[in-house]
Amino acid sequence: MDHIEEAVACALSPTADPALKQQATQYCEQVKASPDGWQSCLTLYIREPKSTPETRMFCLQVVEEVLMTRTNTLDETRLNYFRQTFMDYIQREFVNNGLDNTLSSEPSYLKNKFAHAVALLFRQTYMKSWTTFFSDMLSLIAPLPQSTGKSNMKMVDLFLRILMSIDEEVVNTLISRASSKEENTLNINIKDRMREQDVPRLTNVWYELLTEYKDRSLDFAEMLLRIVGVYVAWIDISLIVNERFVTLIYSFLMTTSIRNAAADCLTDIIKKGMKPLDKLQLIGILGIVDVLQQLDISSDSEFREKIARLVNNLGLQLCQIWNDTNPQNNSNYPPTANPTAYTHISQLVPILLQFLRDEDNNVTEAVFGFLREILNIFKVIKKTTGSLPQEQKVLLRQILESIVMKMKYGEDMDWVCVAIAGGSESVGTIGEDSIGDDEMLDFLEMRRELKRFYDQIATLSASLTTTFLHSAVTSTLTTFVNEKVTGSAGSSDWRDLELALYLLYLYGEAIKGVPQFAVGAPTVGANGGKIVNPVPQPGAPLTPLGECLFEMCKSGVSAYPHPSVSANFFEIACRYANFFEIRPDCIPEVLEAFVDARGLHHPISANRTRAWYLFWRFSKDLKLKLTPYLQTVLNSIQDVLTVEASLPGALNPGFDLSTFKDQVFETKTYLFEAVGLLISQECIPAQQQFEYLTVVVSPFLSEIQKSLEACRSIQQSANGTIQDNMTIVAGTPRYRDLELVWTLHHRLMALGSIAKGFPDMLGNKKVAANAAATGSGPCSQIFKQVAEITLVALETLSRFEVIRSASRFTFGRLINCLGQDVQPYLPTLITGLLQECSVMELVEFLPFMGQVAHKFKATIMSILNGLFFPLVQKVFFFLNQVPNGTDEAMALVELRKSYLTFLMGLFSSELENVLITDLNGQHLGLILQSVLHYAQDLNDIPVSRMAFGILLKAVNSWGTQGESSGAAAAAAHANGKNGLSNGSSSSGGGGDGTEEKLEAPGFYQFMYEHILRITFEVPMKPNFDLQDGQSVLVLGEIAGLQKAIALKQGDTFLSYLSQVYLPSIHCPPELAQEYIQALQQLDGKQFKKYFQAFIQKSRS
Repeated sequence: MDHIEEAVACALSPTADPALKQQATQYCEQVKASPDGWQSCLTLYIREPKSTPETRMFCLQVVEEVLMTRTNTLDETRLNYFRQTFMDYIQREFVNNGLDNTLSSEPSYLKNKFAHAVALLFRQTYMKSWTTFFSDMLSLIAPLPQSTGKSNMKMVDLFLRILMSIDEEVVNTLISRASSKEENTLNINIKDRMREQDVPRLTNVWYELLTEYKDRSLDFAEMLLRIVGVYVAWIDISLIVNERFVTLIYSFLMTTSIRNAAADCLTDIIKKGMKPLDKLQLIGILGIVDVLQQLDISSDSEFREKIARLVNNLGLQLCQIWNDTNPQNNSNYPPTANPTAYTHISQLVPILLQFLRDEDNNVTEAVFGFLREILNIFKVIKKTTGSLPQEQKVLLRQILESIVMKMKYGEDMDWVCVAIAGGSESVGTIGEDSIGDDEMLDFLEMRRELKRFYDQIATLSASLTTTFLHSAVTSTLTTFVNEKVTGSAGSSDWRDLELALYLLYLYGEAIKGVPQFAVGAPTVGANGGKIVNPVPQPGAPLTPLGECLFEMCKSGVSAYPHPSVSANFFEIACRYANFFEIRPDCIPEVLEAFVDARGLHHPISANRTRAWYLFWRFSKDLKLKLTPYLQTVLNSIQDVLTVEASLPGALNPGFDLSTFKDQVFETKTYLFEAVGLLISQECIPAQQQFEYLTVVVSPFLSEIQKSLEACRSIQQSANGTIQDNMTIVAGTPRYRDLELVWTLHHRLMALGSIAKGFPDMLGNKKVAANAAATGSGPCSQIFKQVAEITLVALETLSRFEVIRSASRFTFGRLINCLGQDVQPYLPTLITGLLQECSVMELVEFLPFMGQVAHKFKATIMSILNGLFFPLVQKVFFFLNQVPNGTDEAMALVELRKSYLTFLMGLFSSELENVLITDLNGQHLGLILQSVLHYAQDLNDIPVSRMAFGILLKAVNSWGTQGESSGAAAAAAHANGKNGLSNGSSSSGGGGDGTEEKLEAPGFYQFMYEHILRITFEVPMKPNFDLQDGQSVLVLGEIAGLQKAIALKQGDTFLSYLSQVYLPSIHCPPELAQEYIQALQQLDGKQFKKYFQAFIQKSRS
């Protein structure tokens, strides 16, 4: 035992020698694992004089482990030894030493650990050798001779801890235990024995002890109430819910020092699982509502939260009873049960409303469950009766008022710029993950939950919600206007205005369908029928929503000096942008607010950046209506149309400019796009568009020109990455170089964003027609300058990924602006982008090339012909590399998908001939083999499906070729050789790719030798999962591919299948014949089903 004490002391000592400490730890583990180590530890634990608390704690851990995990080593003799030792120790420590009737000096953690060990022993012996466990323990609690009738406090302390441990180990169903079926059965049997034999006596003892300790020790009384709460879940409820016990608990509820524990105990009683009618009777007996009305809870927020949780659970139970006894669901209950439950609910609602309005958010949130179920009951009532009765409407109105009141910012809270809608609509705002105030985060989360309740109420009664919100919004705005008139503007509380505007933002959600802002006069259609939703004319009478919006615009509320008000003003203007189609006279007020210090010039960064995004949305929705104000808008925001690129003060080792994010600038690109949207309106004369665009773009072109001159001094070896052994600080030449490149990137992106606002010359028929009639137009001359200077920037700084990225982005937008005029710039652009691109750049570049192919189709053929194979070579270069780490592996997966998508796009754009021109035809075999490889790769099923889709496109394009397409190909096929690698175009198609009819060199042989083969081999692979949905889609592609070959090749293919291929894979003649017939006679959809059945049959 001395060794154990020394080892524990050494193992826990912070100053011990590490080697000795390791030896001590190993020794302790050996004691735990040894068959009789527990005996030494038990002896050491009860020894007098006592060892150190750390040593005794270790001893109990060893004992505990044996009683928990090694019970198979404990025979009856050893269990009796445990029992006797424990009882002797208890007698000595808690009874004989309890003569002074005070608490034991043992640390609480040791008492808890020992109580847990006793509970573990109880579990092993109660059903067999120690059936008198509770009698033995209760006898030790009995009053001592000199105590004048008081119980043994030390023993009561221990016994209560033992009861809690028994609950944890045997009773409590909420505690996760890794129990076997036998152990679960044992726990059930123990509870049954306790209910039958000991629980009645235990409940009497609890009552007596509660009566004694309510004056003697509140800590004991609270522990007793917790024990009643956990045990009531499975014992006879009448042992607790009786006059004496309930009266005592209610008296505790009136006692400040113990009322929290009493509230928790009542909550546990209410939550007890019972049949609906029994629970309804229990609630009637308890009469909790009458008791709650007598409580003074105003000064104690913690107690209010406890009572709120009690009310919530009581309400949940009543709502469940109402649902269970609803005649619509179950007719087996007395007809009085359902209305009785609703009566109890109605009595509880005033208390619910009180808690909903509570200043403490925790109290409010505590009753959300009850509120949710009440609204669900209203939903059922409405569905049953067709509409809500007046009684429910009154309650609904009260609930709505309480919810709205709670949506208001608290007196001690500061507003932060977060998007009202949240989620994807939070562009330009402060992300909630960057808000450090927990109280603010809790409020925002609570507001979202309240908004969900609001949505439920709006669904239940849109008219009630509309009436209430209209009144709330207009009254607040009217008060604000009156204060302006009387010269007291600004005296309104910003919280009231913020709430009114927040409600106005939510207003539209109370209306089903598209929000209506004005009353449209019924009109008659061409066929004489009435138009259900006529479009209101300007000046038409406004709906309540329209009235609120009109009042908001004309009230001048956006000028209120608090950032929340203007922020919500812009959110509302964007959400209900269609309102301004009906009342364009309100547009000037909104635009004025947007362009001054309330919006785009706001001094607070979050408000300013959010306004940039919202101005883009407003412009996008109302671009035609804003044209009269364009000159004024451009003059007002010219100073904002600049670029301020900033980097961290110190660039640490590993810093990479290509991965650095400038969230402020990314949001500002929306503003640049909005300018492009407004300038490019068809109703603006071309020359005026040119003048507007010149004013906006010329400063950027000049600044870029200056930047390029300065960039020529940057070292050729420099790029956007900081080496691992250096830190770059502001002011140094290297830092200035990176800042210059970063600024250039931003300016190119700004120009691309402006171009993004212009219409698509090729996709927009009207714009394309105008361009064809009038030429490219003046604006195209400016965009050509943008294209030229972008190419100069790319040529000068192509080693910087951010410049390559910005160039690709800008040209992606210039394609729409310039149309065919962009083509001369593409070869230089593509060459520059490919020179030093990374894997992820190539992943993004391939869709760009797909966009080019889709836009220009045949007209791009000559350019694409020369660039195609260098691009494919770049792809193969990366795909042939071994990935270094997960990120590179994922990038290569994405590259495979982009590559196949690009090839698929060529076929979809009818540009597949680029693969078989004189210049590229010699490489067709390599490309087809790569597609074939990915088709057989079952580690990535979506990629396999894409590859089979490309093969299907190839068969549809080139599948009619036969052996007559070349004697060499026929001979190669007969000899079983691959004739693709050195194939050439037999049609003599020119390198410019203008020939429409080109033969795919060697494709006939490839189709028979490889495509046909994998259509059978792939689905027959063991790892091809016929139960997987994605694999079934691949199977459909394969079936379609075979059907396409059959249609293109006809009897030649069918004969080859029946006479050569199917016999070669040992397909039975009968099955082969059946397969040929199916391929001939079934349509595509039917053959897919047959093919799946054929594969399943073949694999079995």
